[in-house]
Amino acid sequence: MKEVQVGAGRRWGFWPALVLTVLAGGLLPLQFAVNGALADEVGSVTLTGTLSYAAGTLGLLVLLALSRQRPDWAAARQAPPWSWLGGVVGSAYVVGSVVLTQALGTAVATTLVIAAQVVTAILLDHLGVLGLERRRVNPARVGALVLVLAALGLRLWGAA
Repeated sequence: MKEVQVGAGRRWGFWPALVLTVLAGGLLPLQFAVNGALADEVGSVTLTGTLSYAAGTLGLLVLLALSRQRPDWAAARQAPPWSWLGGVVGSAYVVGSVVLTQALGTAVATTLVIAAQVVTAILLDHLGVLGLERRRVNPARVGALVLVLAALGLRLWGAA
């Protein structure tokens, strides 16, 4: 397994990166619930997304200021134009997750989003687009996809 580049020159092995990913993924339903509660209070999905991103931006600026890592603004300017769309995609994701959570509940919304993420991730890896290393679809990935879709089916069946 490859090492993962983290920050300025630090590398993590596969297993620590995997554990961190699982912990970060556990935040997804929490984000759905928190943003749903905020939307209920402010009465606007768009304002909720704006406030969520403003709070996240503030938190990231504090982390950046406290870290030893200094921004390489020249490198940022050289990044491909499409790589700047992460914030736009993330904003759409936050707004969509609020709507899904309000309509379907946190469990169904989270399961649906995870299934969509797995399908999209397998396609992106298989095609090797957006700067990703190409990882062809194989029987293990198809099996994982089948299990995720089965989980979604069970979740939707249980929601009816």
